[in-house]
Amino acid sequence: MPDDVSPAQAVLEALGFALFVRDETGELQLLGEAPAWLVQLWPKLKENRTLPVAEASPFLENFLIDAEETWKKGGNERAESGPWIEEGENGEAVELQAAALTAGGRSVLLLERLGESFAAKKAVLQRARETVIAHQRLNSEIQKKEILLHCVADEMSAALANVITSLRLIELEENGERTRRLLGLASRATEEQKSLIHRILDVFEDELRGVFGTASTDGVANWEATFRHALEASAPLFEEKRMRLETSDAMATNALLSLDPLHLERIIGNLLQNALERGAPGSSVVVRAKDEAEALFISFDDQGPTLSAESCEDLFACFTPAILSAPASALRLHFCRIVVENSGGEIGCQPVPQGGNRFWIRLTKSSSPA
Repeated sequence: MPDDVSPAQAVLEALGFALFVRDETGELQLLGEAPAWLVQLWPKLKENRTLPVAEASPFLENFLIDAEETWKKGGNERAESGPWIEEGENGEAVELQAAALTAGGRSVLLLERLGESFAAKKAVLQRARETVIAHQRLNSEIQKKEILLHCVADEMSAALANVITSLRLIELEENGERTRRLLGLASRATEEQKSLIHRILDVFEDELRGVFGTASTDGVANWEATFRHALEASAPLFEEKRMRLETSDAMATNALLSLDPLHLERIIGNLLQNALERGAPGSSVVVRAKDEAEALFISFDDQGPTLSAESCEDLFACFTPAILSAPASALRLHFCRIVVENSGGEIGCQPVPQGGNRFWIRLTKSSSPA
């Protein structure tokens, strides 16, 4: 191999590249002088210009298998390894990236030391990932507060309706003057409380009236599009906890559902969050969708602690003893029940025989176009 360094080789070395060319025996020979960072990894390169594949990491060895296929094809074919970390004999790590290509009819391997540019890029990607997760957490907290408002309004309305009914029944009886005055005061107080609840609901008209009112005939949700959007929002949280999310069985249908798309997305997000909290790092969550004649059946299987059949019956009520230890989860599940049942659907939970739990919803299909 020539010892003279060409201007092109000098530029490559200055930019943090090392160029190897494969010879007739299949060995990769270094062109030019070995840069200091490369000698730091493989000191033998200073005297023997052959790439010491046996001393390199398994990552590089595996990449050279792909490189071999690329060199056989020739032409404009190119294989890139992606970044990896190579450790030298002294234990110091160097971040590298490799590319295999054919140039001038010769098989070439280009090694790049990533250095500061890679560290900066990695830091940007890490900050972006942290920002996405922070956004998801903030959105989750906002949703918890909204769900709490939903539940409070629902419980207050139900309790108030009982009080009003009781007062009206008492008014039908024969009462003294003092009792009638007290009943009048109580009736006015209930009307004021009812008005206060309506004012609260009016503040969140678009969201809350759709939840607590009658089922809307105008809302039509495309299952696949809404599900994909919910997955994008939940993916960083699953990645952070190192849990697998298997969804291939949920993508086989493009059903239209009688439900507001925003409500459907929140239901999916809540059930995914529920599975995320129940599962351990490294476990899986499997989402499936099954077409029925007039409905779509969706299940969310987790590998968390198995619930008893009795606990499953109480999960979707607000603040039940079975789930008082997890009030945020209780609110999310209660919200799901309200929306699903208002749209004419069903919701439930059951233990899975092989371990874990299956949370499921059955949503009515829409006869209207999206």
